[in-house]
Amino acid sequence: MTAADVRILEFLHAARDARGNPSIQTPATIAANTGHPRKYVGNRCRHLVDHGVVEKTGHGKYRLAEKGEQLMDGRLKPRDLKS
Repeated sequence: MTAADVRILEFLHAARDARGNPSIQTPATIAANTGHPRKYVGNRCRHLVDHGVVEKTGHGKYRLAEKGEQLMDGRLKPRDLKS
């Protein structure tokens, strides 16, 4: 996991909809809020999807998955993620 992955996960963990659920975000929005280039964020989001911590909700749209919630809350350790 890279430093960018951590920043992306932190942003997605903090981004909530009106009901308190993880909100759907685009790489452009994540990039604007993390300081990383949009294309790089898109690549990292796809990588995080492969590890089950982010889920793709549509073309170019992502949100934090349940496993990502567990990781951010400390209930799951990075070493427990599939390689």
